Amino acid sequence: MIYKLNSIGPQSRLDLDCIKDRVNLGFEVFKSLNQLSELLDGRKLSREKHMDRLGVKFHVGQVVQHKTKRWRAVVAGWEKNEHEAQSEQNTSLTQKDYTFGAHTDNDDMNEMDIQMQVQTLPESNNSPEVVEYILHLDQGDAAFSRTRVLGSIKVKEHELDLVVDNDLKRVRNSLVKHQFTGFDHINMEFIPGKVLQYEYPVETTCDIQQDSHDVCKETKYDLDKHENAKVVLDGVKTIASQLHRIILDTSSCAEARNIPILYELERKIQEIVDQEQGYESSDAMSSHKLAIKCLNRFIGLASEVNSVMWQRNRAKENKDRVHFPLGSVVRHKKYGFRGVVISWDPYPQTDVSNWDGLQDLSGDVHNMPFYHIIPDLSDTVKAFGQERPFRYVCQENLEWCPENHLDVEVILDEGWSASDGRNEFVAPDVLRFSHFEKIQEEDIIDACFNDLQIEINQLLISMRKSSSDEESSYKEGKYSPNTSLCVESLFNLLRHSECFEDALSVEEAIKEVWKAHSEVNIRWDLYDGLSHLLRGDRRTALNIYDKIIELDPGCTEAWNKKATCHYMLGDMANSEEAAKSALKADDRNFQALAGLGLVYNETKEYEKATHCFRKCLKTNPWSSVSSRLVSCLDTLKRLGKNPNEKF
Repeated sequence: MIYKLNSIGPQSRLDLDCIKDRVNLGFEVFKSLNQLSELLDGRKLSREKHMDRLGVKFHVGQVVQHKTKRWRAVVAGWEKNEHEAQSEQNTSLTQKDYTFGAHTDNDDMNEMDIQMQVQTLPESNNSPEVVEYILHLDQGDAAFSRTRVLGSIKVKEHELDLVVDNDLKRVRNSLVKHQFTGFDHINMEFIPGKVLQYEYPVETTCDIQQDSHDVCKETKYDLDKHENAKVVLDGVKTIASQLHRIILDTSSCAEARNIPILYELERKIQEIVDQEQGYESSDAMSSHKLAIKCLNRFIGLASEVNSVMWQRNRAKENKDRVHFPLGSVVRHKKYGFRGVVISWDPYPQTDVSNWDGLQDLSGDVHNMPFYHIIPDLSDTVKAFGQERPFRYVCQENLEWCPENHLDVEVILDEGWSASDGRNEFVAPDVLRFSHFEKIQEEDIIDACFNDLQIEINQLLISMRKSSSDEESSYKEGKYSPNTSLCVESLFNLLRHSECFEDALSVEEAIKEVWKAHSEVNIRWDLYDGLSHLLRGDRRTALNIYDKIIELDPGCTEAWNKKATCHYMLGDMANSEEAAKSALKADDRNFQALAGLGLVYNETKEYEKATHCFRKCLKTNPWSSVSSRLVSCLDTLKRLGKNPNEKF
């Protein structure tokens, strides 16, 4: 076929190029088929090798721990290798005496004699085999033990122990989801995917004989899991319908009126509804995954609305301090590179105290606006010797780019466009809206976002249902909260999570529920406090959280963040007190439990720290505090104390 394609008579140049492309594609297909064949042959060979488990202690899916480095890992495979001494054994070449005069009586030894000598060397067929395991390390343990791992590692069997503590059997590693279908909550180990099941056909996980009690337990677990997923799906669907009604009531039809911001919100809400369809016929695992996806979409939408309104409010308050609007072409005064403003912050969002470009500026740079700049890459090569795709620049270091140098070459995100002949750039509507810049239908958009924000926060508050006092504190909005979804269902979803990625999604949803507040100004203050905390200004953040607590002593999130501030400032006593105050509202607050455990770990009260970490893991089994728990248990063992003893 390829010969025929190449021997076609005279054609146009376009036809010949097309034929060449097809020939190249044909070769690529053959190459891919050969690679696939090699891969399948390799897996078949692997399956044959792994039919014999004699001498193999651990099976695929179990969680093991290194005896000395103390990190945990999930077993993703194993190999039998001959003892290392085998490879060092002398051969005929290494046994032969090469000193002068050796073998003087055998100088006429022929090639056959040499071959006979090699064949009669003592063999070590009875040498013991060493089993090596392919492991995926827990990322928290790896960091804690300063073990740098890119991918999986191989470790010999004698270096490992089986993890028997159920609180420590969940491994956080992004590679796990590619080889395992999830975590078995009954047998407390990871479930191998189809490829691993094929390559390791006689693993213990496949041969477990469950008694009737275990089967009943597993059946009840799956039923509870499925029923809880249905509750979450129904609740999210109800919420999505309510939010869609707000957009319709405010804008009539966002698409027809050409309001892209609201139309995009409608699209995201519709995705939630579409994702929810057909869960009745799903099994426990798939309905659970579906519930997490829908919940994640809703929380993403809620976070977006709250974040946009917070940014808009902050931009409105600081508009007079900002010199360069979105899309401005600017130039760095010191380094000379040009670029386009794609966003700005009234204050730097990170600690910039030691930045080289700020040392010559007068005044406190932490009180100056900072700009997100997409620079002209050729300019950055001249300025820094290499391409820099993004810069974060203080306002005092920027100036308007001269008119004869406005021809910058930049790559901007989708939604940006060049303006009409002014050599400036136009930002997407949502960015302009959040930065308090003028856009079409601004009043309608502002009213819609405001109603959405009120409704979302009321819905999140209603999900808490922690006390009658809190429920009575709701502000009656334009739309009354109406959802059967409560935070208890989210905690069940968290405990049923099959992998740490799913757990992170549910964890973020629960945090959003805790952050919700009927007073929008308090919600914005929570954002401001976190912003200061992230840039290292802990004192300012602490003052903000103290102000919130003074206004609302029952704000759990403020108490939790106050505990974090005190901990980062080294004030363990006040951090402990604040964490305990957060737990008074909800003793399942895994953030406060983890923080309290860290305080006790810092004050060397390891029994109390162990108790807090275990309680946190009972609520949030995939929490990263499992790495801290490992350290605490090891410390108690070294001190000769019983880690299970009540303090």
